[in-house]
Amino acid sequence: MKKTFSLIILLLMMTMVNTFGIDNLECNSSILVDSETGKVLYSKNPDKIKFPASLTKLMTAVVAVENGNLDDIYTVDDETPFTIDGSHIALEPEEKLTLEDLLHGLLIPSANDAADVIAINSAGSVESFVEKMNEKAVELGMTNTNFVNPHGLHDESHYTTASDLAKLAIYAYDNEIIRNIVNKKHYTIPITNIKENERLLNTTNRLFIGTGYGNQIIIDGKYRDIKYEGATGMKTGYTPQAGSTFIGSAEQDELTLITVVLDGYITEVYSDTVKLLDYGFNNFERISLVETNTYVDSVEIIGANVNKIPLITENSLSSIIEKNEASLITSKIIMEEFTLPVKKDQSVGKYEFLVDGEVIGSVNLYTPIRINEFKPVNTRAIVVKTVLAMVLVIVGLLLVLRFYFAIRVWNVRKTRKAKK
Repeated sequence: MKKTFSLIILLLMMTMVNTFGIDNLECNSSILVDSETGKVLYSKNPDKIKFPASLTKLMTAVVAVENGNLDDIYTVDDETPFTIDGSHIALEPEEKLTLEDLLHGLLIPSANDAADVIAINSAGSVESFVEKMNEKAVELGMTNTNFVNPHGLHDESHYTTASDLAKLAIYAYDNEIIRNIVNKKHYTIPITNIKENERLLNTTNRLFIGTGYGNQIIIDGKYRDIKYEGATGMKTGYTPQAGSTFIGSAEQDELTLITVVLDGYITEVYSDTVKLLDYGFNNFERISLVETNTYVDSVEIIGANVNKIPLITENSLSSIIEKNEASLITSKIIMEEFTLPVKKDQSVGKYEFLVDGEVIGSVNLYTPIRINEFKPVNTRAIVVKTVLAMVLVIVGLLLVLRFYFAIRVWNVRKTRKAKK
């Protein structure tokens, strides 16, 4: 009886682990990626078409930063303050703000009015700005995305996927301006030509918010604060049609992970984000595979004027792997096809690193010396030249000797005549 009871308890515990594990995410679509390599560490319906809501504003920020300067002065148009719905920072017609202030309004409290003002001032119209957004999406490989506005308010033709948003998030996080903004909890917009008081902006990202009522989630059957250690951003979103959406990022142990969760309810996006981040940090690590200018090997090149050429790494390389995979890493050299001569410091191949046959990274290899084509020696010509040279030397010596003896004979005769 006791054994049966123990077995039941064990099975229940195993069921609980499976129920509350990484495979029991609540949002409909999600993905976890490494920010440096883009490697997907986990995904659930990552290519399912979804509405992004205000996650759209991350693309708005990218396009704005790449087409303007932070100190550019933008003027609020006459329509936006009265026509835009949802979250706002109370912009007024003819109000002048810097792009920097508007970007903080866009990304920290997720202001829709800031999005439209940025678009109009940056590209002349919302429509022209959206064209730039879609062009950037194509550039980033966001193949299942279409934008129709810069803020994310609902439109049936405004859609994306978790996979596509992960690509956008990685790109945006690599931009120092955007990375610094999404990492802020507060920002103050100074007095403007219209507003006589400063505006304090507070983040909508609850990964930054401390303990307290209403900021808890249930993970593995236990209450836990949403605030996450090492959180660095990024963007919240919500519309009735999209549900709650969220892009999160955090850094721990030299590892930066990015999550995207779509189509959830209120705190579900945070419980899923915390589960994903915990899974990533608990199970993966970044390791250094090779350093810059490291000698790898010497290889023979057929037809070269040297026996072997040294191969040197062009760059350093690191990769994210599962914590038990370090001993499984193998490497191989793949030489490129090239014709001689090879210039000094020319790339001649790749150094690949693999785990179970899957490439986890590669770095270019170069040779630090010039390699010329081997030209075979014409031994017959050398023999002929050598013989001719020897003959000329002998002939020369004979002529010298003959001249020498002729002078001696002349001297002897001269001496004899003098004695007579």
